[in-house]
Amino acid sequence: MMRNGFVFFAAGMLGWFLVGCSSPPSETADPTVQTHLDSLLRKAIRSTNDLNFEQAHAELTEVVTRAQEQGDAKNEILGNINMGALYLKYNVHEEALKYFLQSLELATKYKKDDLLNTIYNNIGIVYAANNATDKAVEYYEKAVEISRTQVNKRRLALNYINLGTELNHKGDDSLALAYFKEALSIFKKDIDTLNASIAINSIANLHYMRGRYDSALIKYREAYDLNLKVNDMFYHPQYCLGIGKTFSNLRQYDSATLYLQKAVQGFFETSSTEDIEDAYYWLARTAEASGNTNDALKYSNLTLAWKDSLLREKTSKWISELQMRYEFGKKENEIEQLQAEATRQRLFWIGVVVIGMVIAALLFFALRTQNINLHQKNVILQQDQEVTRLTLEKNRVEREQLEKDIVATEKLNALEQERMKQELTFKDRELATKTLHLVNKNEIFDSIYKVLNTIDPADGQNIKSPLDKAKKIIRGNNNIDQVWMDFKRHFEEVHPRFFSQLLEAYPDLSPNDLRLCAYLLIDLNSKEIAQIYNISPESIRKKKQRLREKLHLEKDEDVKILLKRYKTI
Repeated sequence: MMRNGFVFFAAGMLGWFLVGCSSPPSETADPTVQTHLDSLLRKAIRSTNDLNFEQAHAELTEVVTRAQEQGDAKNEILGNINMGALYLKYNVHEEALKYFLQSLELATKYKKDDLLNTIYNNIGIVYAANNATDKAVEYYEKAVEISRTQVNKRRLALNYINLGTELNHKGDDSLALAYFKEALSIFKKDIDTLNASIAINSIANLHYMRGRYDSALIKYREAYDLNLKVNDMFYHPQYCLGIGKTFSNLRQYDSATLYLQKAVQGFFETSSTEDIEDAYYWLARTAEASGNTNDALKYSNLTLAWKDSLLREKTSKWISELQMRYEFGKKENEIEQLQAEATRQRLFWIGVVVIGMVIAALLFFALRTQNINLHQKNVILQQDQEVTRLTLEKNRVEREQLEKDIVATEKLNALEQERMKQELTFKDRELATKTLHLVNKNEIFDSIYKVLNTIDPADGQNIKSPLDKAKKIIRGNNNIDQVWMDFKRHFEEVHPRFFSQLLEAYPDLSPNDLRLCAYLLIDLNSKEIAQIYNISPESIRKKKQRLREKLHLEKDEDVKILLKRYKTI
């Protein structure tokens, strides 16, 4: 109890810590490690409640250290909050405030807004315990705003009671009463009987501090009745003390004594030395006011005895706190030295890692540059290969097209040659036909000449003259030279360069030799040539022999084969 009112720390805030540490693990956290930290934090809270300072301090230090190593911001903040709560439980307010402010800085940095209400409320408790009402109100109001933002009605109601208590101390009764009533409304809706009784008791305290004892008594009794329903042992003696003090001020001493004795009994059960001394003080005061000097003396002696006990307890606690501060100061120095050494080691290894990373980065960039160069070379090579392939493909296509063109040209040339051969063959046949016609004509003329030659002139002088005339005509029509000229002209149309090429090769050839060569070229035999010349075949053979000599032919060489070499198309 503080300043005749309740500040919600032990009953409210430790419960909030447990809620805070049971959050689901983050995506990057190891679930096993997360579970271990949660378990360790709960264990530290139990050690705090069991007043095992060293155990709680060691466990909370481990929570904070491991959370820092694992980057678990939430458990680091919760560790600092509960470390502050541990020091606050031992009334080491300076250390408690240091850890609460440190947790506030971390929560703001890591944007853990769900923990701000707890932190603001605890900071307000520290300031309230040191009568820094304005600072306490400031932080309680921040806690209220957080609860409103998060729409957490129960936590908001607890904040209202703490804020209302400080406003009551400032003398702002109307606003304090409004907060108490709002908290009571929330607890009633949630059917939270215990906290509803606390809200009513806070209203009773307000009336009591202002001397409105009748109103205070009504509210104290209402709180007392609600408390009986939940069978609470912690707040029950507080309510009895409030009722007893109020009855004493109303001069109802018997009722006052009854409730004050109940309060003493309850405080003995909760081992609340300071409250026992306060209850005995009011029993002595009530007995004195009622004229019961014996009881007044008895309770006064008990009050003095419990004051001495309280003083010894506080002195012992103060000495323990001093010793604790000294020992933990030494431990903190050792821890700081170890942390400094760990920091140096960490910096050394960080340096090693950084150097390694720089070397790795240099190797990486060197290899990457090499790979890029190789890749570029491969790309260039592939491009060159592609260009070469396309060039070869182009050449192949061009070659195939050229081959097709050549084949087509050859086909056209072959067709043209075939056509010219056919034409030459035709002209040769035509020439041969004319030659044969000439031969036939000469044969006819020769036959006529032979027939006429059989006529005997003795048969009559009168037929001699006509016969001579007929012979003369036949002989005149059998003009070999003229026939040759016609043949030559036609022959040169078919073989235009035959005579010139032959003369160029054999300049000793005579016109008769050339004539004979022409007849031989068109495959006339000796008999046919003899008829053209009107000579015997034997004479033709002699002519051919002389021609072979002029052509310088061997015996086994064919004159026709030689002549065909000079045949032109």
